[in-house]
Amino acid sequence: MARVLLIAYEGRDKETGEVFDRVEEEEPYPVILGEDSLLPGLAEALEEMGEGEEREIELPPEKAFGERKKELVVLIPLKEFKKRGITPVPGLVIEADGRKGRVVSVSGGRVQVDFNPELAGRTVVYKVKVLAELKEVKEVAEALFRRYFRTKLDSVDFKDGVLEVVYTPTSAKDIQLQKLLFVSTMLKAFPEIKEVRIVERYVRREEKESEEQ
Repeated sequence: MARVLLIAYEGRDKETGEVFDRVEEEEPYPVILGEDSLLPGLAEALEEMGEGEEREIELPPEKAFGERKKELVVLIPLKEFKKRGITPVPGLVIEADGRKGRVVSVSGGRVQVDFNPELAGRTVVYKVKVLAELKEVKEVAEALFRRYFRTKLDSVDFKDGVLEVVYTPTSAKDIQLQKLLFVSTMLKAFPEIKEVRIVERYVRREEKESEEQ
């Protein structure tokens, strides 16, 4: 099984001191080492850390968001934006060909867009703490379910190779992708899981209100 850690962290730009990402200890983030898309330098540090350990690490661009690439700053005809009903202004974040970019300037019928990650070329500093190492199927399932779904979890059970998760949907939003991600992640992390069942629970309103009281 892969190592699964619950972590809290704060990431900031070394030069400006600006915090660009933060996870509080009250709502820790579960990571699966070797599986999650972590920054290379952060992944290396976590591999060496144990439960309760805290570190502050400095990551150069090559171990963080990469070096800036000139070829990722492109000019796009203004008419292409107009076709899509978009008014480009500096700072606007757009998506094109599956990539996110920021509008840098608009001039002479052309729009300059930077598809580099916002922190490309920057040295960043992370203060990270390993709050716990999860080793049981049920506790990993609970943590990852909350990570993907961010909704109420009613129960988790693991018996005879079958993992069953019961939850109460809180919105009509399509969550098929989250389900697929959760299932594939659990099956990959735990070879002992043979089947995953996700059960949606719906309660009649008056019964639900009575439960909550």
